[in-house]
Amino acid sequence: MSEANPRILLIDDQEELLETLDEWLRFSGYRTETASGGQEALEQLRRARFDVVVTDLQMPGITGLELLSLLKQQDPTLEVIFLTGQGTMADAIEALREGRAFDFLQKPLRDLNHLNAAIDKAFAQKQAKARSRQTGPLALPEHVEPLSTREVEIILLLARGLDNREIADRLVLSEKTVKNHLTRIYEKLKVSNRTQAVILCQQYGII
Repeated sequence: MSEANPRILLIDDQEELLETLDEWLRFSGYRTETASGGQEALEQLRRARFDVVVTDLQMPGITGLELLSLLKQQDPTLEVIFLTGQGTMADAIEALREGRAFDFLQKPLRDLNHLNAAIDKAFAQKQAKARSRQTGPLALPEHVEPLSTREVEIILLLARGLDNREIADRLVLSEKTVKNHLTRIYEKLKVSNRTQAVILCQQYGII
């Protein structure tokens, strides 16, 4: 197996789901370890380095949000993907907005390929951040107007490959509102499409 494949830590207190995800990701070519709760996950992280953590948001003992803070303290370069039910969606969105979590997926996971896609994007972002730390982000030109918090949220989701409808669903907005935000983003960045906007924001260290 290639060392370039991301190393994944799976965390969930539901044993059957944990085994299913572990088997699926190993079959897909990922290197995985599992933990049934927050304390076990922290012990795993002390013993080995991981690229991406996939964790349930609602667990007994250490909650997903508490675990997120502890994981980031141990390894700030970790990218974290939450698995969330309807009752914890607001917490997941807040963590995403703050830039602490990379993405979240809703339970039940009806198509495990979506998990693979999220992991691949998270790993790509981790690598991009590593390159940025080596070269340093470009200074934001004076003619570029800073993006609002909402606009940064939208750019983050664009970078994850979401389309307008998916972004609208994630942020509880109308699709028209998302389009209006995108138009404003393009105007501020002096670009004409989403690809250019994402690349520019990565270069300037906005995302």
